[in-house]
Amino acid sequence: MMSGFIAVHVGAGYHGESLRPAYKKVCKQACRAATEMLQDGCDAVDAVTEAVSFLENCPLTNAGIGSNLSLAGTVECDAGIMDGASFDYGSVGALRNIKNPIQVAKKLVEVQKKGLLACGRIPPCTLVDKGALDWALYHGFKYTHMKDLLTKMSEKSFARNLHLLEMASLPVSDSSLSIDESEPSFKDELLDTVGAVCVDSFGNVSSAVSSGGLNMKHPGRLGQASIYGSGFWAQNSSEVNKPSVACSVSGAGEYLVKTMFAKECCDKLYEKYDCVSALQDVFKEKFLNSQYLRKIDYKIAGALTLKYYIQDNICEIDWAHNTRTMVLGYSSTKSRKPITQVSEQSRDNVSICGSGIILNG
Repeated sequence: MMSGFIAVHVGAGYHGESLRPAYKKVCKQACRAATEMLQDGCDAVDAVTEAVSFLENCPLTNAGIGSNLSLAGTVECDAGIMDGASFDYGSVGALRNIKNPIQVAKKLVEVQKKGLLACGRIPPCTLVDKGALDWALYHGFKYTHMKDLLTKMSEKSFARNLHLLEMASLPVSDSSLSIDESEPSFKDELLDTVGAVCVDSFGNVSSAVSSGGLNMKHPGRLGQASIYGSGFWAQNSSEVNKPSVACSVSGAGEYLVKTMFAKECCDKLYEKYDCVSALQDVFKEKFLNSQYLRKIDYKIAGALTLKYYIQDNICEIDWAHNTRTMVLGYSSTKSRKPITQVSEQSRDNVSICGSGIILNG
């Protein structure tokens, strides 16, 4: 049997040094849980769902429990998953009152695989807001009260940001802010969308992503985690000597949606042998210098990718980001234990940081 491989991330942004051990620990736990499933012969879709569920359950991440709050003080989550073997995907957006949104996204994929619904209706790929919640409850998911999705950290962040918004609405002369400080923003907040990429022992790939979205977003807003090709992508190889590829991304959702960033990363990986160079190219050409973002000055993103050559049973895990840090972990079914690390660059020299690791089967 071929080896299985899993890699996870807890987002691109800045992860404070005091919390890094906790972020690395949850990455290790997620990898270990998924690896055990892969060893038992589960498929890639099941494995990434398990890994991302672990990350959603961590109160430090912006996914599931502890997610950023909207302007209304509510938790509204996005999540998406893609099966590289069938190209089926499922996603939910602005979903409230569900502990693990990624599991609902996976259920959407499972229902699609059963074929048309009664009277020839096409099963949905994406559901949002109340429709997504009603569908989830109908399919057996447990209703979670909003208070059980909040953490002290998310409530404190909401109160701080609400104060910033109130101060921003005051004339400069009526506040204690100086001219230089009159435009408070949330751009230094951690955009810790979580995600995973995987290849199972049958050579099939999958990717998944989950996010609570931007701090103080408008209720009902959708980010990249719910949008096909923007936050996640996976495709099995369709040509001899070509790789299977998968990608999960983090960053400013609106900009990732406009550039279909996850699919662009996979397209470049599929065509170019050097993965780190490919990711740096796609960051420059399709994101930082994208014609669709030409009016935007502050553009940040992170990508975790997987490239798998089935004939050699060789998997390459790569990542790139133009933020100060990105925390990730990876493992194979033949590894003694998962490996985690913080990819970091200097505050004074933030560019496109990229690296990778080759895992032999």
